[in-house]
Amino acid sequence: MNHWPSRRGGEAASLPKRNAAATLLKQQMDSIRTADPETKLFAMGDFNDDPVSASLKNYLKAAGSEKDLSDEKPYLNLMYPLYKKGVASLAYQDAPNLFDQIIVSKNLVLDKNPKSYSVYKAEVFAPPYLVNKEGNYKGYPFRSWNGDQFTGGYSDHFPAFVILQKEP
Repeated sequence: MNHWPSRRGGEAASLPKRNAAATLLKQQMDSIRTADPETKLFAMGDFNDDPVSASLKNYLKAAGSEKDLSDEKPYLNLMYPLYKKGVASLAYQDAPNLFDQIIVSKNLVLDKNPKSYSVYKAEVFAPPYLVNKEGNYKGYPFRSWNGDQFTGGYSDHFPAFVILQKEP
């Protein structure tokens, strides 16, 4: 699970912190893969960057599609296709973002053995009860706090999830 540094102070000013988080995550995942190449890895959470951000593409080296997987890019960002379709997990100042990432090791998507776990799909969960229905934040996630006031909502992000499949 990850919660990378926020963009407080501006995206450019905070970028080195998220690049450092990406570098550390890649080192840890690479270390596990070196010790046991069969291990299927997941990294997920609020990365505070979109799938096309430098931290994910250049530092974590997460591929956007299966065809881009390689020895140099051994991880797949399952959220990239959703991002390309315009799916967002949050909005800030009327700008939609997909900061909630699910990254998997390539053996989770390339292993076609039906007796082994593989990725079926990844999505952002945004049913009507999680969506703010009125006011300045209409259409945004129905957050639980507005400053120091409890709203009765849930979160400032819609949840991201992955479904795995395996034949019985």
